Amino acid sequence: MMRHAKLILASLCLTSVVGLSCTETERAPHADTVPLKVIGIDGPEVAYVGESTCFTATVEGAGPGAMAAWDMGDKTKIELPYKQQVCHTYASPGQRLIGVSVTYANQRRAATRGISVVPKPMTERPTASSTIALDAARGRLWVVNPDANSVSVLSIEPLELLDEIPVCGHPRTVAVSGDRVAVTCQSDGKMVVLGAEFFGVVGTVDFGAGTEPFGVTASPLGKTFYVTLFGSGELATVNIEKLTISSRLAVGQDVRAVASIADGLVVATHWRATAGGALVTYVDARDAAAPVLMGQVVLPPLTGIDSDTNNSGVASFLGQVVPSPDGRRAILPSLRANTVTGMYRTGKPLSFETTTRAVLSEIVMDGPAAVPMDAASRVYAFDDLDLASAAAFSPDGDLVYVAIQGAERIEVRDAFSFDVAGSIDDVGHAPQGLVLSPDGRRLFVQAFLSRAVRAYDVSDLSIPPKPLAEVITVEKEPLSAEVLLGKQVFYKSRDPRMSRTSYLSCASCHLDGDGDNLVWDFTQRGEGLRNTISLLGRAGTAHGPLHWSANFDEVQDFEHDIRGPMGGTGFLPDDVFHSGTHDQTLGDAKAGLSPELDALAAYVESLAAFGKSPYRRNEPAFIASRENGRQIFMSAEAGCATCHAPPRFTDSAMTNGVPMLHDVGTLGPGSGSRLGAPLTGIDTPTLRGLWSSAPYLHDGSALTLRAVLVERNGGDKHGKTSHLSEAELLDLQNYLLTIDDDEP
Repeated sequence: MMRHAKLILASLCLTSVVGLSCTETERAPHADTVPLKVIGIDGPEVAYVGESTCFTATVEGAGPGAMAAWDMGDKTKIELPYKQQVCHTYASPGQRLIGVSVTYANQRRAATRGISVVPKPMTERPTASSTIALDAARGRLWVVNPDANSVSVLSIEPLELLDEIPVCGHPRTVAVSGDRVAVTCQSDGKMVVLGAEFFGVVGTVDFGAGTEPFGVTASPLGKTFYVTLFGSGELATVNIEKLTISSRLAVGQDVRAVASIADGLVVATHWRATAGGALVTYVDARDAAAPVLMGQVVLPPLTGIDSDTNNSGVASFLGQVVPSPDGRRAILPSLRANTVTGMYRTGKPLSFETTTRAVLSEIVMDGPAAVPMDAASRVYAFDDLDLASAAAFSPDGDLVYVAIQGAERIEVRDAFSFDVAGSIDDVGHAPQGLVLSPDGRRLFVQAFLSRAVRAYDVSDLSIPPKPLAEVITVEKEPLSAEVLLGKQVFYKSRDPRMSRTSYLSCASCHLDGDGDNLVWDFTQRGEGLRNTISLLGRAGTAHGPLHWSANFDEVQDFEHDIRGPMGGTGFLPDDVFHSGTHDQTLGDAKAGLSPELDALAAYVESLAAFGKSPYRRNEPAFIASRENGRQIFMSAEAGCATCHAPPRFTDSAMTNGVPMLHDVGTLGPGSGSRLGAPLTGIDTPTLRGLWSSAPYLHDGSALTLRAVLVERNGGDKHGKTSHLSEAELLDLQNYLLTIDDDEP
């Protein structure tokens, strides 16, 4: 079995282990004795917690009466004749340094070696949703290509592209079970199942428009696919053999990553946090036809820890949940978004170091019998790095590999202490998927925006691993050269022009072009409390100027955020930025001055689709309710369409540098300013995509649409709704929640 170089120590003086100095271990032998030599320690390289593990010392020059003093690395000392095997049972996991000192004929020699102590892996290993999946039986890898609407299958040895298969709209994750490969299709509301051997379509499972299937993983027992429906907030179970839906369980908004344990426990994450924290759902899935929602645990926000190496905030963008091989804990890679600190909230400014950073949250899992009261046992924060996008345990569970998306690197950590075990830099644009070979010697990295999979030899982490091979997974690039460059710029925090020390990129708040739905304190920027707006569907400035206060009139104005709170050097040369009025957000146009900024604008402008609402139902009662809501919305009495007229559902506009702002009674003490001047009103947001953007209003003060229409609409300043009955309010909400790409 392979071990990493960091765990193998050369023979040396064991001062710390047996209390001997180097001079004591090198006493000269008598003239009639053979020099004593301890060659090493033989035994397994992995020990399992609670099981006896045995070692022997390999010695030359020792005779009868030679004694061995052992230190087992956990404060246990054992002394016995050197030829005897020493056996020990470890009570807890971690890296241990074993030492032996052999004494014979006035000579002492010592040796040490490392061993990994881990909980014994389950026979049927846990599974987790991922953008890349290993088919170990066939020696293949499967990879999703979201922008190309395809999946690719690769051989492992050698690493070669076997086929790229068109599947569906926006494939997100892939899972292999036996002879079947499942692929979720986010924009199509379906899951396509392929043959693992012949690559053809075996069948399709239709979950419905707007459900947005995202995570898929197979039960370790091989009977069920578990699928998260991001749009509708459900966990679906699918019979692998029949390709029929066995059950659909409501688990809550934004459910995304999913993992399955052989004992029947299913764990799912909710992608976006709230101000109260991040959510993890536990499901008892022992009965696939009737899974039970066991409970939901909140990973709470951390406060008061802002420094140059840490930050307050909530775990955001939980895109994966990765169980350890023993199935009793899991790692959740994400970033920590600091919606705690700010001049209005705490009187302290956010810095580039305290806004976001990569974190790992560890949760404990006690099987389907109970949900732990304190699920978040540990949280580890990375320094100088942005979003942790994926993770993978080594086969024994002693190491964890972590992909850092914008920094484009892999961090390797001890799985128990999180101490550094190695790193791999420059792994490609936006790494989002990791998988290890069964022997743990090779790591495969899917770099989403390089359209590539790279293989690395990770058997020796004492030196930076070099790529063994790289395969391009997309035969024809689906994006234009400018849009692809813009998307790469959007995600890339390692570029010093974008961010100081790789902390931030546009994707830090707008991953996938969506919004994190969090409320930030931007008072120090001359603004105030600001609820993140999704970029999806808005096509750049097609719906008017940017931000709640209309303080940007072109996407290129993000140069100001890049140079300011993000700490980057900027994409415009200094002399250009400071010429004319380019250093003002509503000043001279920046378009055409930087290829990167223009590409960034092209990418944001390409985000023209809102998607389909999961709230639409093809039922006569709902259709009638929605139509009545539409009529209320369009009525002159309610006045909603005065500012939110179709087809844009907004009157947002900039005329001669002056925006169309409205005071609808929602401004408050935390609303702050506009460009450092008094805030007279709010730019009208489009209502398309409203179903996925809670909380509502510029400061996130309305958690529901009802709160917008009633509680936060004093004096009917935000449309006349006080005369509506409860039934009419429900009808209006049914309409508002279904204004999607299908709405005329």
